[in-house]
Amino acid sequence: MIRAGIAGALGSIAWLSARQRDRWHFLLVGALVLLAWNPYALLDAGFQLSFAAVVAIFVALPRAKRVFEGYPVPKAAGEAVAVSLACGLATAPVLWIQFGRIPLYSVPANALAAPVVGPLLGLSFAAAIADPISPGAAVLIAAANGWLAAYLAWCARLVGGLPGAVVSSNAGLGGLLLVASSLVLLAFGAADENRRRP
Repeated sequence: MIRAGIAGALGSIAWLSARQRDRWHFLLVGALVLLAWNPYALLDAGFQLSFAAVVAIFVALPRAKRVFEGYPVPKAAGEAVAVSLACGLATAPVLWIQFGRIPLYSVPANALAAPVVGPLLGLSFAAAIADPISPGAAVLIAAANGWLAAYLAWCARLVGGLPGAVVSSNAGLGGLLLVASSLVLLAFGAADENRRRP
């Protein structure tokens, strides 16, 4: 849990504070520091999922901007869908290897959760900064953040409880990979077509 949180925080800081090229350096340094601290973290599901998702975000966002150019899709919505699909594809192998199952409704789940993710991260950092100075204020911030975390957990339970929310068979995995491959090919095809337009 702690390793996954550190990995996610490092990725978020890299995304928020660094230039596009420097993000990769920052993320790599973070991964190396974590692995130097504990090499067995490499086998931890949280570590693998966190870094796979962050890498997917780094790769997906620039491509998303190109894929949806020329289409009547709001920029924020296009990026959200692209990032959700990219993270779902990047983390699917890890989920299958670690847990033997893959969630199918990543996009609607992320759409429900998206409004609280930014504030959740921001309040977490605020509580960590406030704790050495004013533990009481940190407790209040953490309590407020608890409501956001509860909403996030509710989203996971709601979407995870829908029929067919999880694939856990080899046949289902094959179908999922076929659909995912088709989506990736369509995305690259659309990007190439948009680049050729005058």
